[in-house]
Amino acid sequence: MKSFDTDLKKYAEKINLKVSERHELRERVLTYMEYHPLPKQASLSEELTHAIPSELFTVFHFKAFHARIAGGVFILFLIVAPFIAERSVPGDALYLVKTGFNETLQGQLVDSPYEKIEFETKLMERRISEARVLASEGKLTEEVKTHIAETVKEHTTAVQEGLAELRTQDADGAAIAEIGFNSSLEVQSAVLGANESTNSTSSIDSILTVVNDARDEVTSNQVDTTPSFDGLMAQVELETTRAFELFTAIKLSATPEEVTDIDRRLSDVNRLIQEAKEKNAVEPEVAADDLATTLGLIQKLIAFMTDIDVRDTVTLEALVPVVLSDAERAEVVVEEVRVISALALNIKARLERAEGDYDATKVAEGLASIDSLLKNAANVLGLSNIEGAESAIKEARVLIDDLLKMVPETDSDVPVVDESPATPEGEGTVPEGDVATSTEVVAFEN
Repeated sequence: MKSFDTDLKKYAEKINLKVSERHELRERVLTYMEYHPLPKQASLSEELTHAIPSELFTVFHFKAFHARIAGGVFILFLIVAPFIAERSVPGDALYLVKTGFNETLQGQLVDSPYEKIEFETKLMERRISEARVLASEGKLTEEVKTHIAETVKEHTTAVQEGLAELRTQDADGAAIAEIGFNSSLEVQSAVLGANESTNSTSSIDSILTVVNDARDEVTSNQVDTTPSFDGLMAQVELETTRAFELFTAIKLSATPEEVTDIDRRLSDVNRLIQEAKEKNAVEPEVAADDLATTLGLIQKLIAFMTDIDVRDTVTLEALVPVVLSDAERAEVVVEEVRVISALALNIKARLERAEGDYDATKVAEGLASIDSLLKNAANVLGLSNIEGAESAIKEARVLIDDLLKMVPETDSDVPVVDESPATPEGEGTVPEGDVATSTEVVAFEN
């Protein structure tokens, strides 16, 4: 049996290191020796051999140990602190890390003017969110409020400058970015307005003023240029995909009412996109305008779904109203005709009984005008002119409201109807082909 020493020697003789490998091995050995020194021996006395070298060795390792701990703590701070700072608000110890380090670093990674606009808009929303948090906790002092208002103004100004720069390079991109910024301002204005009406101890009026001023400035600086239909469609499809993904994600946490309302708005968006596509073949400019409006609705809907504070502060109807289909709009017109007709009958009955002190001739003329308007509404509705029907109904509603103020209510056998028109929340129940039958409800009983 071969011994271990013999085998080791045999295999060692077969191993030849390259010059570079020997050099690298030597450097590793020397480095290890440098950081792992051995106590001196031989020439020193026993006292020096066991006392002095051991002390140096202990002191070296003691300092290295603490240096490693300090270095580890510092590295841990650099890694963890920025994440913790993201939740900080003005007055917190890590708020300067959030604004001075995190956001500065993020800003340096922004390249294009479009990304700059998005980034500054995000910072504006952050500052407003911080103000709302402090206001809800009763910690929004005048000093902090003034500082936040100034910071919000700086970010809105930066967005305006970015839009002006982008217009010289990409008019379509600037117009689309402007839609997004304006949508954000509308959301923040609605939220701040709701906070202002319910929070009297920590007013945020100055911040709301800054946001509203920015909205006015966007409107005044807005270039009368609608983005191309194709450019808008690409952005709409991107935002719509994101909206549906968000909807799927929040279904488990949202209330049944919120799920129903959001689903209705997404259905509206799909319908509006399809209508814009169909309209683009005959009226491209109108189709582009409609699509731009749809893009704004989608972006506000996304803001509602992504920010729980927004959902807790404003209703979806206030932020993104239901967009009625043509069938639903026709149904509303028909219901308004019914309600106004019934109210007119009540007033006629009072005239016949000569009750109250009012100008009967003037009231009779008003009723005749209402009669004409209702018939006109029914006629144009039968011709699928919904805008004309809505205009006639709006005028008739103003007249009937004026007559109700002129003719006081009295005890009467004439039933009083519900004066509020029905506004359908779901899909319309009036088929497109049956709109013309609405003329049957117009005739007054004489």
